[in-house]
Amino acid sequence: IAEAAQKSIAHAETLRGEQAGMAQALDTFLPTFRSIGESAEWTARGVHDASQKVRTLIDRSETMVQASVGLGGGTIDQRFIDRVKADAAAISAAFETAVAERRISLAALFDQRYREIPGTDPVQVMAPFTELTDRLLPPIQEAALDFDPRVIFCAAVDRNGYLPTHNRKFSHPQSADPVWNAANSRNRRIFDDRVGLKAGRNTEPFLLQVYRRDMGGGAFMMMKDLSAPIVVRGQHWGGLRLAYRIS
Repeated sequence: IAEAAQKSIAHAETLRGEQAGMAQALDTFLPTFRSIGESAEWTARGVHDASQKVRTLIDRSETMVQASVGLGGGTIDQRFIDRVKADAAAISAAFETAVAERRISLAALFDQRYREIPGTDPVQVMAPFTELTDRLLPPIQEAALDFDPRVIFCAAVDRNGYLPTHNRKFSHPQSADPVWNAANSRNRRIFDDRVGLKAGRNTEPFLLQVYRRDMGGGAFMMMKDLSAPIVVRGQHWGGLRLAYRIS
């Protein structure tokens, strides 16, 4: 059941990508079509309605995946689930130790006032806790890359989808090319898309999503995104994301 639902999500994500392109094209040419009448407007509305239906299909399929895995039907993903839960717990413990040792205050760790880094494209931001995550997260996140050859990335995000410290391969200094930056300078970014926000705000033991990821430079990849909550002194900070290729 879980695998069938995951295939359904993958197909739905592909459809959504195609619909996004249609919607963008309509937005571009709609002013020209206005003199012809309202037909283009109705077409755009139809694309929007179709997109909503696709999103509903994805949500329902993900619910099926969660239920199947919870009943023991997710053996293919179980080792990944165990890993992301263990690593999220390790990050929670590291944050709690940092607070206890007064390396950061609890208020600063949860401070969501982001400061834009001038001249960055796409925009990168700093938070009061970014320097701390740069020190604490790499040992945990980098080790996860060697866990399985299918793993693409492992990174913690806060409840707003802010990703302060990414894997080193995605944390290069920005260049003058924003397209290259989008693929290679993914740290300090806020990923407030559907998948990123759900990963950061999920409070269940784990969340398994299947989605079509924009890798930058016009490249897309279907993958699974597992996340587990990061909790510090009883407060939900965010989640750890572990993304890997679909077999």
